[in-house]
Amino acid sequence: MNKFNIRIKFILFTSLLIIFIGISSCWFFSTQIKRQLEDELKKRGYSLIVQLAQDGEVKDSMSVAQRAFFEDPINRLRELDRDKELAFWRVLLVPDKILLEENESWIETNVASMPLSFDLENITEPVFNLLSTNNGEQFYNFIAPVHEKRTISEEEFAAQVFSLDEDYNEEENKLLGVVQIGLSPRRINKKMHAVLWTSSIPLGFIIVLVGIGVSCFIARSVVKPVEDLVKLTDRVASGDLDQTVEIRSGDEIGMLASRFNQMTKSLRKLMGDKENVMTTLRELNKELSTINKELVQTNEQLNETQERLIRTEKLAAVGTLASGISHELRNPLGAIKNAVFFLKRKFSDRDIPGVDKRVLQFLDIMDDEIDRSNKIINDLLGFASFAKLKKIPFDITEIIEEALLRAKRANKKIIISRNFEPELPMVEIDANQMGQIFINLIENACQAMTDGGKLQIKTRKYEDFVEIEFADSGCGISEKELKKIFDPLFTTKHDGVGMGLAVCHWIIQKHEGTIDVTSKVGEGTRIFIKLPLKR
Repeated sequence: MNKFNIRIKFILFTSLLIIFIGISSCWFFSTQIKRQLEDELKKRGYSLIVQLAQDGEVKDSMSVAQRAFFEDPINRLRELDRDKELAFWRVLLVPDKILLEENESWIETNVASMPLSFDLENITEPVFNLLSTNNGEQFYNFIAPVHEKRTISEEEFAAQVFSLDEDYNEEENKLLGVVQIGLSPRRINKKMHAVLWTSSIPLGFIIVLVGIGVSCFIARSVVKPVEDLVKLTDRVASGDLDQTVEIRSGDEIGMLASRFNQMTKSLRKLMGDKENVMTTLRELNKELSTINKELVQTNEQLNETQERLIRTEKLAAVGTLASGISHELRNPLGAIKNAVFFLKRKFSDRDIPGVDKRVLQFLDIMDDEIDRSNKIINDLLGFASFAKLKKIPFDITEIIEEALLRAKRANKKIIISRNFEPELPMVEIDANQMGQIFINLIENACQAMTDGGKLQIKTRKYEDFVEIEFADSGCGISEKELKKIFDPLFTTKHDGVGMGLAVCHWIIQKHEGTIDVTSKVGEGTRIFIKLPLKR
C-alpha cells in the first residue's frame, strides 16, 4: 500500500479545507469587529469635533484670538473622551494661522510636526481622513469649520415662535477658522488583539479540531470500507474466492459491497466449472496419452514384426536357394579346381620351360577364387542346415569357452577378458548352433581389431533371462551400416558373404531371445544377447 493512502489523503484534504474555512471565518469575524469599532470611533470623532466647533467659548476665543479661553472647552472634550482616544487637537484661524496646537504626552509624534494638508476656505462641513506620520503612527483625523456667532433679531425670533412664513434675508456667517482633533486607534488595536486571542484563535482552533474529528469520522465511515474492499480484492486476486464483504449500509458503499459479493460468487462458480473442465481434460489427456503409448508400442511391434517377416522371407529365400543350387555349383567348381591343379603342374618350369609367369599367377588367382566360392557354398549349406533346432538345457559358459578355443584370431595381440557370473542357471538352447553364433561373433570382433585390442565377454543373470555381452575395441560400425547388419547378404568385408549376423539373428529369434548392437566409429562395438530361462 502507498505511503499516503486514500484515508490520509481524504483526512488531509478535508482538514486543509476546514482550516481554510476556519481561517476565512476568523478573518471575516475580525474584519467585521474592526469595521464596527472603526465606525464607532468615526461617530465619536464626528460628535466630538462638531461639539467643539459649536462650543460658544471656542467661537469667542477664536473671535478675539486668545488661547487662554480654550482651556475649558478642551477639558470638557477630555471628559467626554472616556476611552482616552483623543491624541491631539489644533485650532487654526483664517488664513492659516495656528492659534492652538497641543497633544497628549502618550503619543510619540509632536502635533507641530504634522503637516497642514487641507485648505481652510474650502471646508464647509466636518470631514474625516486617516493621518499617518513618519514614525508609523496613525490617527483618525477630524476637521470641522467654526463660524462666527449669529445674533437673531426680534423679528426673526417672533417669526420662529409664531411660525410665520415670512422670509428673512439671512447673511452668510463669517468663517473664523477650523478645529482639528486626532483620535488614536490604540483602543481598537487593543480590542482587536484581545478579540484575536480570546475569540478568533480559539474559535479557529475549535473549528480545526472539529473539522479533523469530522474528517476522521467520515474517513472511517466511507474510506475504511473501501480499504477493506481493496484488501479483500487482493486476497481474491491471489486465489482466495471465499472472501465476502459485510453490507453495513444501503448507500453506494453498500451497493459496491453487494456487487463484490456477487462477483466473488460468480468467480467461485466459474472456477468450479473450470476445475471440472480441467479434470475432464486431464482424464482425457491421460486416456489419449495411454492410447498414444499403445499406438506407439503397437506401431513398433508392427514395424518389428514387419522387419522380422521381411528378414525371415529373405532368409527363407536364401535357404531355398542354398539347398537348390549348392550341389549344382560344387561339382563344376570341383572339376575347375582339378583342371587348374593339372595346368599348374604342366605349366611349371620343369615340364614346359619358358612359360610366362603371369600364367601361373592367374592360375593361382583362379585357385583362390574357387576356394572362396566353395566357402560361400559351404556357408549357404550350413545356413540351410539351421532350419531345425534341438534345444536341451545347457551351461552357456561352457559353450563360450569352447567357442573361444575353436574361433580363429586374426591377431595374436588381442586380449580376451572373461567376466562370467558364477552359478548361472542352465539355458535351454541348441548348443551346436549357439556355439556357431559365438564363434562367428568372436571372429568378427577379432577381425575388427587389426592392430590388436581387447575383447571383453560378460555373462549375467536377470529375473527371467541370461545376458551375454561381447565388447571389442575395434574400428566400430557407422550408424548407417548399423541398421543393415542383420540383413541377409549385407557385409562390410571385402571377402564376406553377409550371412553370419543374419543367421545369428535368425537363430536367436528361434530361441525366443534378442540380439542388440551398439557401436561408435573408432571406439568399438558391443553386442548383447538375451536368452530366456526355462519357465
